[in-house]
Amino acid sequence: MGSHLNAHAYQQVCSTREAADILGVSLRTVQLWVDSGILDAWKTAGGHRRVSRASIEALQKGRLSVHSDTMHVGGDGEFFLANQPIFGGNGRIFGYELLYRDRGQTTANFADPIRATAQVIRVAFGELGYLGAIGDALCFINVTEDVLHEDTLMALEPERIVLELPASTPPTERLLERCVFLKRAGFQLLLENYHPGRSSERLLSVADFVKLDLRDGLDFDARQYPNIFGQVKLVGGKLETEEAYEAARSFGCNYFQGYFFAHPKIDRGRQISPQRAALLDLLRLMLTADVSNAEIEKRLKLEPALCLNLLRLVNSAAAGIPRRVDTLREVLLLLGRQNLCRWIQLLLYADDEQFSGLPNPLMQLAAFRGRFLEHLVTILPGCIGLKDKAFMIGLLSYLEALLRVPLATILRHLQLTDEVHDALLHREGILGKLLALAEALDTQNFESATAIAGQLELDWSSMHRGMVESLGWSNALNRLN
Repeated sequence: MGSHLNAHAYQQVCSTREAADILGVSLRTVQLWVDSGILDAWKTAGGHRRVSRASIEALQKGRLSVHSDTMHVGGDGEFFLANQPIFGGNGRIFGYELLYRDRGQTTANFADPIRATAQVIRVAFGELGYLGAIGDALCFINVTEDVLHEDTLMALEPERIVLELPASTPPTERLLERCVFLKRAGFQLLLENYHPGRSSERLLSVADFVKLDLRDGLDFDARQYPNIFGQVKLVGGKLETEEAYEAARSFGCNYFQGYFFAHPKIDRGRQISPQRAALLDLLRLMLTADVSNAEIEKRLKLEPALCLNLLRLVNSAAAGIPRRVDTLREVLLLLGRQNLCRWIQLLLYADDEQFSGLPNPLMQLAAFRGRFLEHLVTILPGCIGLKDKAFMIGLLSYLEALLRVPLATILRHLQLTDEVHDALLHREGILGKLLALAEALDTQNFESATAIAGQLELDWSSMHRGMVESLGWSNALNRLN
């Protein structure tokens, strides 16, 4: 544990090197703490494990003035964040990879990766509360060897973090010792793009996960290397199609990452299940202006399983209602028609076989997108009146993936406005552009995301806040009462 600064040291004016000696950390760490306000992230994470709180607060409050010619790290408007889910074999979300890019860059090329990581820690984990938003899921973060050696990482909650290191990193003794130290502190380690024969088995000895790039398939079968992969869990990465996902399963992968869930095989002759057909019919009824609440309640009572699932969802933490409700009439009175319409849309994503009402991954992702689009229209001048339509577009945008039926066929069951219809099918209008922006972020198409955000003059800082708030709200759907 680093030593506390005494009263005399608080009053000193010293160089960064002298401050590093007093605090017992690296020179680089002192510079980053001073420049990037890392104390905020440190407080959120519950305390630094090596340096005393008083020591860092002394730096932050200026009682220990540090001379540094290091450039000040900017705010979160100078880079953009995105995240991509990682699924377990049971189809549940296991973790999220937190992605970040410099403004104007479409790949993870940073002039100073150490400073970039410090900035992301400050903003994502300190100011935005990212770990709280993702619930019980793990957070995967890309790091370089230089970042791995930085004490800045210790401002995080190690038990929640998986550090992703390129498998091509030379396995020096110094690196291996650092990996062992970080694992003892609670971090887990993932080797990215590992390949037998081209990557070091020495690094594999300290790894918890290995990520395989399956974008173009593999030229080896992981099951043929039980002595190598036997002790680590395999993550199939870059899975963009259902075929790639099935290939990853056949390779023996334990976890799956990519946009494969949104690109299933579409069966033009497939019939919509009776349960979901009933929901679509109810949704159509609720979108009809001259239908009374009494008629809606009467229609709901014809579907007992639907009523039960609706009550479970409405009583979840995500609904935010002040007390538990037990009847459909209470639901209508407390939520109102517009909000009830939202929960009906969410129920479309309930388990189809048993219709249990338990959230599946698509429900969580659709809920996130709906909430995120709703947030985006609130920060666009003159668009706040589009909130309900934005939420609906986000929810309905995954229906083709869910039902494996062409979206145009599904929409024929509903009486949607031209604005919503054109946004969903053709990405037209403001709502269509916002949907295209969300899809670009989901698929890591940062060039397209930057272009759309620029056209709409969206503020990235506000977008980041909306992203994290939407994540928290959608994850609350997993905590049903």
